[in-house]
Amino acid sequence: MKRSATSLEAGDARAEDTAGAGDNKKRKKVRFEKSLDNKPAGKAAKPSLAKANAKGTNLKAAKNSSTIKKIDLLKRKREGKKLGQKSKEDKSGKETSEKTDWVKLKKEKKELRQKRKAKRLNDDVVFDKIVQAKRIGEKLRRSDCKSTDRVTLTRTLHGMLENHYGKVIFAHDMSRVVQCMIKYCDEHTRQAIFRETKPLVVEMLQSKYAKNCVKAILKYGSQEIRSAVISGFCGNIVKLMSHSVSASLVELAYCTWCTKLDKIRFKQEFYGDMYKLEKDNSVKSLSDVYKVATDMKLATLSAVKANVIRILNKGLVNSTLLQTVLWEFLCACSTEDRSELIVTLRSYIITLCQTKMGTRVATQCMWHGNSKDRKFIMKALKGNVKAICASKYGHMLLLALFDSVDDTVLVQKIILSELQEDLVNIALNEYGKHVLSYLVARRKPLYFSPDVVEYLRQGDDNSWSKKLADVREGELLEAIRGPLFDAVIADTATWLSNGGIAMTTLAILKVGSGEKLNSAFESIAKFLTDIEAKIKENDSEFNVVEHPGLHVMLKKLIQNDKELVKKNESTFGEILISHLTPEVLEKWTEFNRSCFLLILLIENECEDVKDMLLSKLKPLTASLKTKRGAGASILLKKLE
Repeated sequence: MKRSATSLEAGDARAEDTAGAGDNKKRKKVRFEKSLDNKPAGKAAKPSLAKANAKGTNLKAAKNSSTIKKIDLLKRKREGKKLGQKSKEDKSGKETSEKTDWVKLKKEKKELRQKRKAKRLNDDVVFDKIVQAKRIGEKLRRSDCKSTDRVTLTRTLHGMLENHYGKVIFAHDMSRVVQCMIKYCDEHTRQAIFRETKPLVVEMLQSKYAKNCVKAILKYGSQEIRSAVISGFCGNIVKLMSHSVSASLVELAYCTWCTKLDKIRFKQEFYGDMYKLEKDNSVKSLSDVYKVATDMKLATLSAVKANVIRILNKGLVNSTLLQTVLWEFLCACSTEDRSELIVTLRSYIITLCQTKMGTRVATQCMWHGNSKDRKFIMKALKGNVKAICASKYGHMLLLALFDSVDDTVLVQKIILSELQEDLVNIALNEYGKHVLSYLVARRKPLYFSPDVVEYLRQGDDNSWSKKLADVREGELLEAIRGPLFDAVIADTATWLSNGGIAMTTLAILKVGSGEKLNSAFESIAKFLTDIEAKIKENDSEFNVVEHPGLHVMLKKLIQNDKELVKKNESTFGEILISHLTPEVLEKWTEFNRSCFLLILLIENECEDVKDMLLSKLKPLTASLKTKRGAGASILLKKLE
């Protein structure tokens, strides 16, 4: 009774509170309405305010109810995950919980997957053979499988899959099994596999998985099989080259296994449909097509352009075959066609520079592109200049760029600024040194072979370069000369560390003048007269004046003193002789090459410098008589 009384009292209290709260709300509402009535006529209350409040209340209620529903749903899901149960209704309609048998479920899914696979094959027997073949394939691919066992296993597999290769070779799992078979089987089995798959070669090349079986046949098959596979490509070259899956394998076959005749036949398919079925061994390049029948030129060029653009639109530029055809087309096509193609190719400049033929195509774009195209190409090179300098073929594009671009200010901002960041490493590179040498000694035969010079001259007559070559060369030289001299002065030992970089240093010194040149001569003289200095090349160590490559460079540098005398510049010999102390001269007379350097100084310097050197050498006359080298004996005659 006490409990019930207490609860009644509590209920009455709550009711009073609720009533009080209701009265408060009513009073507030009345006050609000009175305030609205008391407002001036010009400032009437907005009637939509109450509606908005009511709408907001309804929205809050809706949100709260939806949130509660979501929380309940999440709780149920969590409980189900924790317990690993799923709810079912029994016959009475009540929900019951049953634990999921995950092993059984997994088994059922596997069986369903196998049924679907067998249905796709339309043959339960073939499916059973595939299951057995995969088990044998697992044994075959293991590294501990013996060679004799592998031959037995491949024969067993071939016996199971014979006459069914066309059904299984396009699947990702079975293509791996067939690849293993081709790799490890004997020649007889390999020929049998190829005979069955030969009609499917073109289809296999366009399959993501089956193409690897073609690759395995080319890699492990005999020369006879390879020739037959490559012959199967013919008639579909353009189609395969424009397919994203098959293009890479056609390129691999072209570069690795194709003979010269095969390469010619592949190219011919770009020249028109007439070469798809019949080949002409006399047609080795594009110009041979219309050499006799000149009326075929326009039709042939039109066919080549269509085939090339078809592949370029797919972005499949990294192909030596395509690049070869492109180069032939750019050399023969009209100005309009060339301009149209350059607009497409300029985006792929970095990719093109990775191969010899691609670089030739890129240089054609540089020579014959208008100012907008050239600017686009230079911006594409931005950030990759050092990599292009170190490229075996790509560095030639930079030489063509220096020859043709009139906007030398833009060249300085994009190209030369990146070169200046790492001049030493570029000069040490086998190909980078040619880029620096070209900036300071353009096309001089001492630094560049006749073939390189002749190739670069092909772009001299382009219609877009208006500035004189000498003016362009002088502007680029003025921009790069200062940084090059600073680098030589700062790290002379590196710039004389081998014959290749020493010749680049020689080219730099020959274009110098004034204080920078004198400072460079001082640094070189100090390095040469350091008795302890050595040059390491491969596994050999040389005294500085005995290094064969550096000796050639010093010989050319001393001979250049005659030109410096004409310009009233300080000579290298003059500065070097001032550093030749008796100790250094005594050390130099022990080496044959250094004796010849002293002879060159006597022969090429002015009389005052020559007399100074002879006066320093006279005390060494007696020791020179004891030397047996050719250089010492000639030097002794000069002294006498």
